[in-house]
This record gives sequence, C-alpha cells and structure tokens, in this order.
Amino acid sequence: MRIGLISDTEGNVVALEAAVAAMKGHAPDVLVFAGDVLECPFSPDPPAETIALLRAEDIRTIPGNHDRYLMDWGTPRWPHTLWMRLRRSDPAGPWIDEVGAGQALITPADLAWLRELPEEFLLTEGVWVCHGMPGNPWNSIWPRHPTYDANVSDADRDASLRMLADLDADLVLCGHVPDPCTYEDRLSDGRALRVVRAGTRNKERVGYAMLTGGDGKWDVTWHHAEISKQASKHSSAYARSANTGGSWAASSTQTQPDVSRNHSGRRLEHPDHPQLREG
Repeated sequence: MRIGLISDTEGNVVALEAAVAAMKGHAPDVLVFAGDVLECPFSPDPPAETIALLRAEDIRTIPGNHDRYLMDWGTPRWPHTLWMRLRRSDPAGPWIDEVGAGQALITPADLAWLRELPEEFLLTEGVWVCHGMPGNPWNSIWPRHPTYDANVSDADRDASLRMLADLDADLVLCGHVPDPCTYEDRLSDGRALRVVRAGTRNKERVGYAMLTGGDGKWDVTWHHAEISKQASKHSSAYARSANTGGSWAASSTQTQPDVSRNHSGRRLEHPDHPQLREG
C-alpha cells in the first residue's frame, strides 16, 4: 500500500494543488489530509476551492483545530471547542472574535461536508490518523512544546498512548506542527510507536510524505512540492463545481476580507501578526 500524506495547508489552494499533483506522481493508493483544511478565521483563498479540491481528489480528510472553530461556531459544540482552546498554555488572540465572520464565508454545503468529517480514523491496520495528538487536535505530545503544550499533563499523554494501544495502532499520521517529520515513542504496552508528519512548509514549498508498505513495516520518504507564484489554473473551476452560493464561492477573484480589522471596525494588528491567526 502506498499512502500520500499532507496537512495544514490552511486554505492555501495553490499549495494544496501543488502537493496533490506531486503526490499523484508517486501512484498512491490513498491520499490523506491530516487536518487544518482552512485558516481560522480567514483563509488566503476561497474556502470553496480548497474543499472542492479535497472532494474531487477523494482525499481522506480530518479537521484540525483551525477547522473546529469554523465548524463549531454557533452550534452546541462551541463552548467545548472554546474551552479546549482556552485551556491551551498560549493565550488566544483577537482572531477568536472573528470566527463567526470566517464561518459566514463558507457555503452551507461546504460547512455540512466539514461537519461530516471523522475527527480521527483508522486508515488501515495499525495506522491511525489524527491532527495534533490522539483525542486532541489543539496540542501535540511528539514532543510537547513548552509554549503551546505546557497544559498537556503526563496523564493526558498516557491516555493518548493507551488509546492507540487499544486500537492496535503502531503508526500515527498527523499534522498540526511541521516537525519533527518523524518521532519515536512507546505505547502503554511497551510496543514501539512511530509518528510521521508531512514535513516543513513555507511560502515557496509545501512538504508531503509518501509511505509504502503494510503489516507494520513502512518505508517513508519526505518530499517538497514547489508552490506556483502564479494564480491557480484549476481553483476557479473547483469553486464553480462546488458553488452553491455564498460570499467566497461567487467569484474566484473576490476581494479577501480585511483581516486587519475586526467586525466592529477596530484595527487589530498587521495581517501577518500571529495574533490574527490561530496557531
């Protein structure tokens, strides 16, 4: 079996297109997207384009922490989602006040698709797909970061490892952070556990991983796809194919919201400032 792994393109459809095209060149049996389909609160490209591409290519997808805000805003699940973010050791920025405005840019059909995604899943025997750590897309334990994961207790970590042992999983495909690309751990029953991420990404290149094997034996290689500096050739077609109405889907050239201001008009920080986006 050959698996292509990508994650965290966060609404950048050109980066996602580049990674998908490159992975397809390896003749995979399945493509996996390990969360953060969209950016919260506002994606750099129309959300409809990213979602249409994932659906058109039949990519096995889970939501990440960015997606959970956009999916859960205005639903009974929102208080729990907010609590999960507030318990993280780094403070949330003013972007959290813009989640409703970001959700409004997602068409009802695309929002329904996001909400139907599995939170995590067993891809094949022994292979578990999650975003951050099993049971929690907001944090990581491979390794725990002193700034972002100080809230994760040893008991939390042990619960995730016991969960994997109960599922008989010894390989985890995840995202949330770009590195380390691979990490070795031990399950609660003493068996070896391997963690694989897609790899580093920046404005010019997006990382992806290819896994080949099965029955607990996997060969992994990491690659980068170059992100075109030109506009996507296909994204407007993806948007048209998914267009059921809504702000972003109406036009692939629609102006992006001014994320330097909140809904009240109060100026926040520069759009590249981390307080304007979730981590």
